[in-house]
Amino acid sequence: MNAKQRAIEIYNLHLALASSDGRGFRKTVMDQLMSETGCTLAAAATHYNNAKKQAAPVDGLGRAPVPKGIRKPGGKGKPQDQLQDDNECFTVIELRDGLVGRCQSFLLQGDASEKFDEKVVAWPKSEWVMIQGLGPNSGDNFKLATGEKEIKRHNPEAVTA
Repeated sequence: MNAKQRAIEIYNLHLALASSDGRGFRKTVMDQLMSETGCTLAAAATHYNNAKKQAAPVDGLGRAPVPKGIRKPGGKGKPQDQLQDDNECFTVIELRDGLVGRCQSFLLQGDASEKFDEKVVAWPKSEWVMIQGLGPNSGDNFKLATGEKEIKRHNPEAVTA
């Protein structure tokens, strides 16, 4: 007798436990199957699921069915009403002769301000700007778009002079 057939027998043997303790029933069937056949936990779970599909439905086992037309809560991605506007973001930008070098955007001003200070300490000879908004892409000319505003700037020539 193979593990698949034995799983069906063990499933039917312990069926009385199913309505009172669904998790205990599943664990009992899988543990007994693993000890008798030497199969892995994953294989025992597969055999259990196949035996459950072949048997008649039992109250207390499985998930409650979701009625048609009902959507599950959550979902992939953020709903549109929870997205933050581009001009409510903050960006730290390195400038190289008027061109955008490195840039990093943040949702909170405090996070952007801390990163601005870290970058000025790490690369004091570079020109750094912190703006409200997403700013231009790396490699573009630095120019503020509508709604963006400059918050702080580090100019290395002004510091050394």
